[in-house]
Amino acid sequence: MRTFVLTVLVFATFVVSAQNFKVKDIEKSLVKISDNVYVSKYDVSNEIYMQFLSDLKNNGKTDLYAACFPDTLKWRNKYAYNEPFVELYHAHPAYFTYPVVNIDKKSAEEFCKWLTDKYNGTKKHKYQNIVFRLPTETEWKTFAAKCKEVEKRIGEGLGPYNNAAMTIGNVSEMTSEGSAVGNNWADKETSTPAPWVGFRIAATTK
Repeated sequence: MRTFVLTVLVFATFVVSAQNFKVKDIEKSLVKISDNVYVSKYDVSNEIYMQFLSDLKNNGKTDLYAACFPDTLKWRNKYAYNEPFVELYHAHPAYFTYPVVNIDKKSAEEFCKWLTDKYNGTKKHKYQNIVFRLPTETEWKTFAAKCKEVEKRIGEGLGPYNNAAMTIGNVSEMTSEGSAVGNNWADKETSTPAPWVGFRIAATTK
């Protein structure tokens, strides 16, 4: 409990540094994989997930805020010394662009609902009545295969750290079926929440 409270305080200190998501950035991140289905190039980051949490807190949804807050104690394990990550990974600006981890499928789904409302509520947006969600396993694999092909053609990755949309060697990613797919930095099982499992968004348009 002490660590959780301390992490919340750190989060409250640094969240003011996180800028509100930009509609164009969301739109630019989407890769079309079928007529009306898109998948984001990047994992959902700590920064945008903090914006989601901040909105929950500011709107008085304290129970949902607590339920969706990352389980920071998951960083503690017998295989490595990760203590600094317990208090800093989900809150410090140095990790804003890193994938959000240590959350469960329900929290990821709540984030997708929030993003859907935020996007559709903006005055200017490219897609009408878009719904953000977790990708199916088939959609994820289709997207990953497409990214590999692009990587072969251009000789380098699409996403941060010269990794092709961060589908390989980073974090495993949740799907709508409840599975988590892809390699992860720890080379461990993909049950959630875990420090090596995150998620990326898919989107269906009308």
